[in-house]
Amino acid sequence: MIAQRYDHDILQPHVLPLMQQLSGALFQQDNCRHHTARVSQDYFRTVTTLPWHARYPDLSPIEHIWHHLERRVGNPTNLNELEARIQQIWNEMSQNIIHNFASMPDRIASCIRARGSLTEY
Repeated sequence: MIAQRYDHDILQPHVLPLMQQLSGALFQQDNCRHHTARVSQDYFRTVTTLPWHARYPDLSPIEHIWHHLERRVGNPTNLNELEARIQQIWNEMSQNIIHNFASMPDRIASCIRARGSLTEY
């Protein structure tokens, strides 16, 4: 996804209005290219973001679910198809997948060994 599309399709219509409604909300982003692009950074100045190093391991427990969705979603050709496909995958997802946090101990151990600095995880 290019930064302009991220800005136009996600930030402006969805993220920013929601962030403005939620008092004290923090936006977490992972410094991927479309987050660090100038056009996105201009919008991030209007909300409070959590500082995040570009190569920092993501300790969010939902990451394994995003990975599962990403592997199964395929290559939708438009936003409606993407939304329908994600909804279908989500509805079919077993509780075993949702409750499987197998990678979390390794991620946490990596952060502890690095004393909170960047890791290669």
